[in-house]
Amino acid sequence: MTVTRRVFVSGAMAAPFAAQFAGAGAGVADAAVDPAFTVLGGLSELRLTELALNRLASQAIEVQAVAPATTITGADGNSVVGVKLTPEYATATITRTGQPSRGIGRLRGGVVLVNSTARMEVTEIRGSVPDGLIFAFLKVDDQWVGELPLYSADPSTVRLDVLPGAPGQPTTLRSNGVPVKPTQDAVDAVMEAFGVALFTVNDPVFTASGVGTAWPLPAQLLPLGR
Repeated sequence: MTVTRRVFVSGAMAAPFAAQFAGAGAGVADAAVDPAFTVLGGLSELRLTELALNRLASQAIEVQAVAPATTITGADGNSVVGVKLTPEYATATITRTGQPSRGIGRLRGGVVLVNSTARMEVTEIRGSVPDGLIFAFLKVDDQWVGELPLYSADPSTVRLDVLPGAPGQPTTLRSNGVPVKPTQDAVDAVMEAFGVALFTVNDPVFTASGVGTAWPLPAQLLPLGR
């Protein structure tokens, strides 16, 4: 997926990039001037929506994390409402309006949906901009189905707050609550695994946000594809 995260970059090198944000014309998204970053480490959160939690609960489906991902517990301190994952890699360019213009990334670990009748595992989640498709490896019970486009996110919904640091200090980029919806592949996979249609392609099933560290990267070195 297009994974949103808070990113820290070198403040000493951020000045020319900040100038690019300030100097570009309104609404311009030019890859030749958009600052590019490569993520060194961090943490992303995928939180299930109330709609998703309620529909999973209706089938007694529990949510578990696949290591190195860890679970996020709800207000009751017991129920699982999402997972935290670390990035394996990520690169992106960001426009002056705070939107990712192109980039790729993959998260380590994943999530499991399980009840008394079936187990569905989604791991190694990756996405790219601008297509907004989120791929992952799917395993149902003990059978690997393969890598499929399971989710989608609209890149236009992503906004990154740019907070330049002092010289020699990190620049902070923040973004939260990006809605993510299942593709038809995911809808069909849930139906086949649990025998019930829980979601449609129009249902937001989780939101994405995160935190990480990054360094500036020459835009010409940014990978264009997945």
